[in-house]
Amino acid sequence: MTILVTGARGNVGRAVVDALVSAGQDVRASSRDAAALDVPAGVATVSADLESPETLDAALNGVSSVFLYTQRQGIEGFVKAAEAAGVRHVVLLSSGATLEPESARSRIAQLHRVVEEALIAASFGETLLNPGAFATNTLGWRADIADGVVRTAYPDSRIGAIHERDIADVAAKILADGSHVGTALRLSGPEAISFREQAGVLADVLGRPLRVEELTAEQAAARMVALGWPPEAPPEILRAWARTSREPSAVTDVVHDVTGNAPRTFRQWAEHHRADFA
Repeated sequence: MTILVTGARGNVGRAVVDALVSAGQDVRASSRDAAALDVPAGVATVSADLESPETLDAALNGVSSVFLYTQRQGIEGFVKAAEAAGVRHVVLLSSGATLEPESARSRIAQLHRVVEEALIAASFGETLLNPGAFATNTLGWRADIADGVVRTAYPDSRIGAIHERDIADVAAKILADGSHVGTALRLSGPEAISFREQAGVLADVLGRPLRVEELTAEQAAARMVALGWPPEAPPEILRAWARTSREPSAVTDVVHDVTGNAPRTFRQWAEHHRADFA
């Protein structure tokens, strides 16, 4: 049984590869440019791009299950190629926005929902992973942290920041045992932690003081766009932060229920990524 992991250069994709290798699975890692992949010894690599359907047949040949990132462009071609290859199960990294009544009509939710619906309609089984905030989003603070400050709007917004390894462990377990077909799983870290509290944890882990500087929503949106976020995303994200300043994000037990292990704390994430802030 070969499991294809798309987007294997990404934080979550690479962690899925590692988790599957640790579980003794036969893994094939893919990216637009397979030559750029850095994967464990023995893992096969292949170039695959949903927007270039001619690359999909070779990537999917002999594959039983797939870990897939949400990408609206090319999803129809992927479904067709996966069905032709006899794929039985696709685990999608989607977004918690599709499960939130307050954001279900947002552009972010709509983009992910199109992909979810394409997989639901396919002949193979699907599992939707719907995490909320990623702990890795705080890597966007690196330049500010070098100056001893964390700059953010809504610093008291409380989010269930999740470690990418927990998302990967859930995905790997489901890919390996074929469970949770036809379900959407809301993933979170173990607690709703504010940006101000995250800054405090990082200050402790990095061993240097960090002050928190509150930005206006407009300032924060401009900074997000400068970091590469699509222009339509910041207003939706900032509305969510405003909401979670009043009511913390939901925390779930899904990571523990699927893997048997408690989800990693933000402190554990910060310790794992200490070198990224050096």
